[in-house]
Amino acid sequence: MDNATIISLVIFSHVAAYTPGPNNLMLAASGVNYGVRRTIPHISGVTAGFMLLVFAAGLGLSSLFTALPQLYNVMRILAFGFLIYLGWKIAMAGPIEDAKSSKPLSFTAAFIFQWINPKAVTVTLSTITAYTGNTQTPYSDLAIILVVFFITTLGSTVAWTIMGHYIGKLLKNEKTRRLFNILMAVTLIISLMPVIFSL
Repeated sequence: MDNATIISLVIFSHVAAYTPGPNNLMLAASGVNYGVRRTIPHISGVTAGFMLLVFAAGLGLSSLFTALPQLYNVMRILAFGFLIYLGWKIAMAGPIEDAKSSKPLSFTAAFIFQWINPKAVTVTLSTITAYTGNTQTPYSDLAIILVVFFITTLGSTVAWTIMGHYIGKLLKNEKTRRLFNILMAVTLIISLMPVIFSL
């Protein structure tokens, strides 16, 4: 992979990682309700799950979606159901005192979600196709992709969580916190509408 291609990959990965999507919205909401420290397993699950997804796609998983396109539709339906559940949990999050006794999304749940997250799957398949499809060094190119996406994914997950944490500090009363949680839940569902309506 030459320098111009690497620069293109870095730009693409930042746009993909930092723009709003299910992961980033959930992390911001978790930052508001649980703080940065308690969201670390969620951050780690997103990062590890996405990196394994990229690695698997680079080794040939993308060809499975090509051979069985109906898998993508099943994945989108599962993702939508999961996000409705998470949206409900976010919208119904109780007072700050309740957040201390409740639990944020676990490492395992965040990890597994990457494999049905339409944005993550689409970004992964697009990246592997664009940056390793017509190359003589697919494995070294995959290694570069993994390094770039690890840095950008970790950076974006931490940034969105910190942003949520500081927004949480501004939400001084329970009414504004509840309104924020409802807004995040609705936005989370809306973020997947284009994918669902393309079924």
